[in-house]
Amino acid sequence: MTEPVPQELTDKQKLVALETYAKFIKSITDGLRVRVTEQMGKDDEERVGAKLPDGTKLGAITYSEGRRSAKVTDEDAALAWCELVHPDEVQTVKVIRPAYLKMLLDLAKADDAPAGSHGVDPTTGEELDFIEVVQGLPFISVTSTKDGTERMAALAMGFPQHMLGAAQ
Repeated sequence: MTEPVPQELTDKQKLVALETYAKFIKSITDGLRVRVTEQMGKDDEERVGAKLPDGTKLGAITYSEGRRSAKVTDEDAALAWCELVHPDEVQTVKVIRPAYLKMLLDLAKADDAPAGSHGVDPTTGEELDFIEVVQGLPFISVTSTKDGTERMAALAMGFPQHMLGAAQ
């Protein structure tokens, strides 16, 4: 019995195969990203390398705790306060000057202010209930090496022909 001769796939077949495979891989990747983020946070790891069993360095994963930011939670209260206390910072269209508001938000999130705390007027010390410090979700970043990229590119380019040819 002779084995069938694999036929070259068309670009359309390759595209459909890779898109289908990419959707499946993305669901696996998303799950791994959640688990690795949780584990690196739990283990207090900031950066770890990743190698294949043969020693090829694929890249590294970096853990970040999430960006600290501050946001205005009540635009009307912010404007009313600014009109009363700092009227020169209110524009004629009744908005706080963006540079001044940015300064208040930057001050609120400075010095490791805990999530849930409020902004403070730097001139009077008054707490500003309309500004709240929020903590972003932790996340990881994956970087690849040249060798890792080349290895994965070879794997991806061979996938449609190898996998679909084997199914014939």
